[in-house]
Amino acid sequence: MIVLLAATAALAGGYFLGRWEPARRASNWAHWRELRHPRPTRRQPVWWVMQAVFLCEVVVLLATRPRQTVHAWRHRHDPPPARSAAPALNFSPRPRQTGNDGSKA
Repeated sequence: MIVLLAATAALAGGYFLGRWEPARRASNWAHWRELRHPRPTRRQPVWWVMQAVFLCEVVVLLATRPRQTVHAWRHRHDPPPARSAAPALNFSPRPRQTGNDGSKA
């Protein structure tokens, strides 16, 4: 009976956390605080809380998608790929084509 009660409590707790989304809320809060002016400084406690949230985001990304995260980190400052040459437009009128007998086609 205790095992059934513990399993039910674990499922209910997981369902509640999934609906509440505390990680997404903390991430949105930290990014919102980072982008607003005036930005917090290191002397304010809120800056340290934001850094903890960002650290958790990086740890989760490294744990769940390590190759993509490391690749993105290594190439974050790469220059954009070279653009192809612009197409050349010729606006000069074409000469009229004539048939073999000299008549206009």
